[in-house]
Amino acid sequence: MRLSRFVLLGAAVSAMVGCSEPSDGPTTPNIPPLAFVRYINAVPDTLNTTVRFTDQVEYSPISWANVPFRGLGQGNYQPTAAGARKFRVFTADVVNFSVAGNTVVLVDTTITFEAGKYYTLLHLGYARAGSAPKQRIVNITDALPATPAGIAFRAIHAGLDVGNVDIYATPTTTDAITGAPLLANVSLNTVSAYLARATGAFAARVTAPGSTTAVISAAAPAGTAGSSSVDPLGGATIAGSIITAIAFPATPANSAGTRFTTPGVVYFIDKQPPRTTPNP
Repeated sequence: MRLSRFVLLGAAVSAMVGCSEPSDGPTTPNIPPLAFVRYINAVPDTLNTTVRFTDQVEYSPISWANVPFRGLGQGNYQPTAAGARKFRVFTADVVNFSVAGNTVVLVDTTITFEAGKYYTLLHLGYARAGSAPKQRIVNITDALPATPAGIAFRAIHAGLDVGNVDIYATPTTTDAITGAPLLANVSLNTVSAYLARATGAFAARVTAPGSTTAVISAAAPAGTAGSSSVDPLGGATIAGSIITAIAFPATPANSAGTRFTTPGVVYFIDKQPPRTTPNP
């Protein structure tokens, strides 16, 4: 008798659900508070890396796969649910990716992100046993300035074994280095404040402190002007661009990853200039 009653009750509920009118009204997605996070690989002595958030799938970066040394996780800043977020960084074998897979865990950590803020996860250090400093995630809060009239530029020193440096800006990579440096005696892990500059081509010139002989020279990307049909791309000549230059080390001998025989500077666009196309 009890079983029959439950069967009848279930049938009645099913009938009610089946006869209910479908809702034609709009639905509102439940979007949580978001931070905006990117990943940069500054580990020179191992394979490419892949980042996976392990606490939840929704509102987590999923495109940071197979990131090379000196590379940016695909998609730049990714909307990420704010709060304490757990993730791992794995090695990625670019030759036998499907066979070797992401098997070696380099980092297993939790970092708290605040809603509305921008972050760079700089993966810095050496992966090989016995090498120092050991690889780790350096969590940088990116205090992006207001859209500048010219450009805004900052530098990050991730050049392992390079030592302290002075940083100059010259029109090209071959101009003589004169005057005072933009940034003096910059040590490893230093993140400079954003500096305002007029638009125009320039090259970052990195020297030993007090020297005018460049150990690294790298021209900033020029960028591309926008039009009514195409939005601009950030660069040194495009007003409103916000740019970070990161100094990286050379690749150690016998590294399995992407090889670079000398230290170098790579530029990353933190914020694109204002749109020139009509809003959609």
